[in-house]
Amino acid sequence: MSDFDTRLKTWRDLQEFEERLYRESYEKRGDYYGYFSMDKRNDARTAGEYITAQCGNCLDIGSGILPRPAYMGNSMRFMGLDPFFGEHKREFPFVQAIGEYPPFQSASFECVSFMSALDHQIEPLVSLREAYRVLTKNGLLFLWVVLYSDNSRDYRRWRNLPPGTKLGEHHQHAFIEQDIRELLAQSGFEWLECTRISRTYLITGQKIGAKHG
Repeated sequence: MSDFDTRLKTWRDLQEFEERLYRESYEKRGDYYGYFSMDKRNDARTAGEYITAQCGNCLDIGSGILPRPAYMGNSMRFMGLDPFFGEHKREFPFVQAIGEYPPFQSASFECVSFMSALDHQIEPLVSLREAYRVLTKNGLLFLWVVLYSDNSRDYRRWRNLPPGTKLGEHHQHAFIEQDIRELLAQSGFEWLECTRISRTYLITGQKIGAKHG
C-alpha cells in the first residue's frame, strides 16, 4: 500500500469514527458542545473577533459541521474546510477536504486559521506548509490551541507514545509553546504574538521569506 493510500485509509477511518461519535452526542444531548465552537463558547467568539479585526478573507481549516461556528463573524469572508461533511447546511462557502491537501491556488487568502484544529491534523507541518502556500504575501496565520506545560502529565504521556500514535479519541497531537514555534519556523512563518483566552491561546504568525520548499 502506497503512502497516499495509507493516509487515505487513515482519513476515512477517522471520518467514520468521528462522525459516529458526533451523531451519538447530538442524539443524546441535542447539541455538539465540547466538539465544535458553538455560540455558547465565549472563548471562540473572542478569538474570532480578534481575527476578524486583522484581515478580510480567511481560509478556516477544520471549520467543523456547524452552520456557522461562534468565531465566524459576519464581517469576514470565511471559506471553510473540513473532512466532515455533516448533516447541517453551512452559512458560509465550504469544501470537504483535509488540511494537508487544500484544493486552492497559491496566494488565495489573506489569512488562514486553525481554530482548535491543528492538533487534529495528521501531519501538522504539512498542513502549515500548505497554509503558507495559499496565503498572500505577508499573509497572517492564526492558531487557536491548547498549550501544555512541558512537565504536564498529559504532555509527557504524549511525548512517550510511539510515532504515529494518537493523543486520544479526538486529537492527534499535543503541543507546548516550543513545538508551535518550531512548526512555524519550519513552515516559513514568523511568530508575532500569543494571546491567552480563558484556558486557550491564540497564536498569530506571518508569512515571511521565499516560498518554503
